[in-house]
Parts: sequence; structure tokens; C-alpha cells
Amino acid sequence: MKEYLKKIRDLKLPTPEEEQALWFRYKNENEQEARQELISYYQPLVFKLVQQFKADRGVFMDLIQEGNLGLIDAVDSYRPGFNTRFSTFAVYHIRGRIIDYLNKGSRARKFPVMGDILPEKLEETVERSILADRVKELVKGLPSKERQVINKRFLDSKKAELAAAEMGISLSYLYRLQKKAVRRLRGKLATFIHQWNK
Repeated sequence: MKEYLKKIRDLKLPTPEEEQALWFRYKNENEQEARQELISYYQPLVFKLVQQFKADRGVFMDLIQEGNLGLIDAVDSYRPGFNTRFSTFAVYHIRGRIIDYLNKGSRARKFPVMGDILPEKLEETVERSILADRVKELVKGLPSKERQVINKRFLDSKKAELAAAEMGISLSYLYRLQKKAVRRLRGKLATFIHQWNK
């Protein structure tokens, strides 16, 4: 356990350019050294996700192992040009692997998981969490006015009239922007979900 934690602390994360080069070397040149580096760089993500399951020490390293297997699956199946951040893509695989392990073992009910959620509810809860994170990422990529509308209407829960007044636009224009933004988000999210299910 101590050795694992030390390894996590000592990891030096690559710059976006360095990571992009690693993906190119692995996916285009099948370089296994680049693959291993990518797996190592994302070990902290596995650790962070396992911590959410509040496991005792006897189970913790088992979950780390399962999470690492999920990470490996993610690295091998990820397509860099798909316009989805790897960390978001990997979360689904890592958590999915951990949940499968918990659901198969009797240990699943011996400790609280993500706020005392029952094991049979875990998968649904995790998927909702991942989708919510993905939507937030997609909103950041919207044109400025569309992003403002979505933030005000759905994240800040403001009425349309108030949101329009704050933005200095007509109510009808706000609704047009909202419709366009939702259409963009729906299309990008559908693509993301399609990749999940492969």
C-alpha cells in the first residue's frame, strides 16, 4: 500500500502535447512502451475513483487492481480523434470494472459505497454522474451566447424572462439560442454514448 501511494505521488504528468505524442505512437505505430506510459500516467485517476468507494484496507487494493484493468481496457479501446477527453472515457471503464467486481462478490455490502447506495443501484448512479460530467464539458465548448443561456436556464435554474433580461436579448431570441444549444448537446452526447456502448 505504501509503495503504491509513493508511486502515485511521484508520478510526473505529461503535458497535453506529450500525451498527444504518446497516443500517436501507440495507436499509429503500435508502440507498447507508449501504451505502458499512458497506463502509468493515469494511475492517479484509478486511485481517486477507488477512494469514492470507502473500502477498508483489505478490499482497497483489490479495487485498485480491478480499476487498473478497467484503465487498460480504456487505453486499448480509446480513439484519440473522437473528440472525447480520455479521462472522461476512462472513468466509465474504471468504475464499470469496479462495480462488476463488487456486484459479483459478497464484499459488496460490507462497506458504504458512494453515499450508501445499494450495489444494484450503483451502475445507474455512476452512469448519471459520468453523463453529467460530460454535459458540463460539452457546455464549455458551446458558442458564448448559447453557453450563457444553458448556464442560466439549467445550471442556475433561472426563468427564461430573467435570463433574457440579464443577457439583454429578447425572449424569443433566448428560446432560439436555447433550442440550438440543446440540439448541439444532444448530438454530441449521442455520439459519446454510442462510443460507450461499443
